[in-house]
Amino acid sequence: MKAITFFISMKGLTSIKLITGLIIVNLCFGCACFPKKQETTQYLNKGNINALNGTYGIKPIYASQTVDSTSMWYSERNLTSYSTLFKELDSRIIQKEIDIEEGKMYGMGLEILNEKIIKLKFIKEDSIVKQKRIGYRLKDDGYLYLKNNNFKMRGIPYLLGDFNKKRSRITLNKENNLLFETSEFSSGGLFFLKVYPIAKMKYEKVFERIE
Repeated sequence: MKAITFFISMKGLTSIKLITGLIIVNLCFGCACFPKKQETTQYLNKGNINALNGTYGIKPIYASQTVDSTSMWYSERNLTSYSTLFKELDSRIIQKEIDIEEGKMYGMGLEILNEKIIKLKFIKEDSIVKQKRIGYRLKDDGYLYLKNNNFKMRGIPYLLGDFNKKRSRITLNKENNLLFETSEFSSGGLFFLKVYPIAKMKYEKVFERIE
């Protein structure tokens, strides 16, 4: 009996190591990079970063997947399922819906608090009903790279489930609207017999400045 228990334990330990190894390998080599800086964007630096402060439309006025996305279906799904910037940055597996009432005025307020933190505010009429603080890093390309820890696992990856890693960045375009870009990839499988290939998704959205 002890021998059987030991064998099962070792088998389980081997599976855990295999799953962990597959995730680490995919995280290291599967992470999709962002495209080069677009000519249509503004250049943000420490001197003008407060230009991001303002209120933007709750829903994007433009959304498109980039040509180097390897999973067309997944990118198209994300363009519609992540309907607001709040949902784009929500790292929970089960996301809570934001109620939108017809005839009401909505907006997303963005405020630079300091060199490391921004605040995102969900505004209904003139009241703030939800807010979120997110860490960021301003890089030399003029983008704010958001640190919202968007790593999700569903079930047990490669055994019965998958995982998803999402990176996001924001800046302003030439029209002074908010440009959001994401680089995302996922991988998973079923009982190690069918391992899904890495799917890389890249898309961008523009949120119109209200004030």
